[in-house]
Amino acid sequence: MNPTPSAAWRTALVAALLLGGLGPGACARSPDDPVLTLLRTTLKRGDRVVLVRALDPQAASVAVVIDTPAGKPELRFYEQRGPGKYALAHTVQEGDSFKNLSVEDVDGDGKDEIVTTWEGGHLEVIDVLARGADHDYRSIFQNAGRQVEKRYDPAGRVEFWITSRTYDEGPGQPPAYSTTVYRLSGGKYVEAPRK
Repeated sequence: MNPTPSAAWRTALVAALLLGGLGPGACARSPDDPVLTLLRTTLKRGDRVVLVRALDPQAASVAVVIDTPAGKPELRFYEQRGPGKYALAHTVQEGDSFKNLSVEDVDGDGKDEIVTTWEGGHLEVIDVLARGADHDYRSIFQNAGRQVEKRYDPAGRVEFWITSRTYDEGPGQPPAYSTTVYRLSGGKYVEAPRK
């Protein structure tokens, strides 16, 4: 019999000590947190939370990604309509699986946009959402390809490099791919030459 504890046991012990040292509320939100109330009142049986993200420091706007029993994830945006009260403002359902959400000013206008990536079949799907003056969400760029890269131009604006199969190959040749760059021009993303 080996007198030294197993690696799994040692890992569990270290985790318990670390978590115990953080205190009882270190990994939890307060029970009266309005976002937790939102989740308790909007989730249906079988819904699974993938991501919850406040879109502003006051959590007046919240993004929630839910895996539904139907098998397709949904991105839901909720807006606070009073103390502790949220209303569904917008829903997006792009692909077979949700990959990422980031909040950043992609077009240099001083307001944050929401960049989401999804996977659908063998493609990566990107959707950039902005809020209009009427506070409605609208897509300002949506595209898909085998690979989507987010890069920055010299002015710090986001551009998207999307690689897709061209199907220009002949019989017996490997698949051919091409990369298209989309840059901001005149307030919208357009296909642009690579620099």
